[in-house]
Amino acid sequence: MSIERKLGDVLTLRRIIKIKNKINMTQKDLAEEYALKEYARANGDSDLIFEDNRCFTFDDIKAAFNAGRGSVVSNISELEWKDNDIAIEEEFALCAVGRYEVSHWDELFEVWCNSVFLGYRPSLEEAKQAANEDYKKRIKQALGL
Repeated sequence: MSIERKLGDVLTLRRIIKIKNKINMTQKDLAEEYALKEYARANGDSDLIFEDNRCFTFDDIKAAFNAGRGSVVSNISELEWKDNDIAIEEEFALCAVGRYEVSHWDELFEVWCNSVFLGYRPSLEEAKQAANEDYKKRIKQALGL
């Protein structure tokens, strides 16, 4: 692995850690802040929120906000894979959490994320799917879901 690539991986990891810390500090506060603002906007100081003949509590609004935050993950697009011009039978994908790689090794395919080995898979498609699942898992962790 080249020095430039290692340096790029370190810088990417630092950016991810900063983003994750920022998200973790504010994610729970955002739901509560939104719920309080919506509660005050719709109903002032009373106990329930009535809109279109429906009744909503503070917890209903907070739960809806959190559900919306969770739906972000289900709408994340799959990783976009590119051929590695240097190595034969190796592909990579760049994304918000860094660099994923899949490469042919013997009769299996290796899966890597930011130079960390994630495992072997029997086919290229299964290796890419494992990378996509790991990518979504990391996004969920960053969002605290």
